[in-house]
Amino acid sequence: MNINVTQKFELNTDDLNDPIVLIGWPGIALVAHLAITSIKDSINAEEFLDIEYFDFPPKSNVEKGKMELPSAKVYFKSRKQKNKPDLFILTANYQPQTSQGVFEFSQKFCEEMDKLTESKIKMYISAGAMLTEKIRDQTMVHVCGTNQEIVDSFLKYENTILMEVGVIAGANGILPAWAGQKGYAPGVCLLAETLPLPMMALDPRASKALLVILKKYFNIEMNFDELNSKIDEMEHVLDTYKKQANQFMKGPQDDRGSDSYFR
Repeated sequence: MNINVTQKFELNTDDLNDPIVLIGWPGIALVAHLAITSIKDSINAEEFLDIEYFDFPPKSNVEKGKMELPSAKVYFKSRKQKNKPDLFILTANYQPQTSQGVFEFSQKFCEEMDKLTESKIKMYISAGAMLTEKIRDQTMVHVCGTNQEIVDSFLKYENTILMEVGVIAGANGILPAWAGQKGYAPGVCLLAETLPLPMMALDPRASKALLVILKKYFNIEMNFDELNSKIDEMEHVLDTYKKQANQFMKGPQDDRGSDSYFR
């Protein structure tokens, strides 16, 4: 499949400071996409790469009347002056559609990043969502990866748990696994729990759970005001859903009064 990579500016690889790749493809409740784009916006990362790939779905994106081809974008933020690891941020409106596309994109992306940074990437870390039937007071984040020592370093944070067994579908699972097993850099995946509710197009609570860990681990400066606002909206929707479900389970009340009717 064809893949076209457009580089927006030149990197001075000598200035790179332990760069990390953060990955957030769209998926369940847009958990990963919202988390990673929130980081990108908070740190004012600059667009570095535009990646057109022929396995993205044939849908043009329109915003304010402007049409654009589907593509993945990589953003960059240097943090060398603050002695923090530099951040590359990969996100897109769509994932590759086929198995071949996911594997090929993962291969080409790792090759390109390795070439552009002269093999200086220290970690590939993807975010994602895990469906759960359990409702917890605090959203748990499941951790897995290709390097046990790095996985253990994430498990030191609150509300994290080792993902002992399971399957991670799509590019959020394959890309970090490819990076780690093919010798580019260790790969890690963080999966925040989310409920399988069809009315929830977004789960900002799960996205925030990912962000809290990433913020602490990589010392990222950001606030959660916008996410907290989205969480309030989501909790209002959930409360409404619970009330409707409870009313449905109770069924109609037997009221023999003169004005009796089903409410």
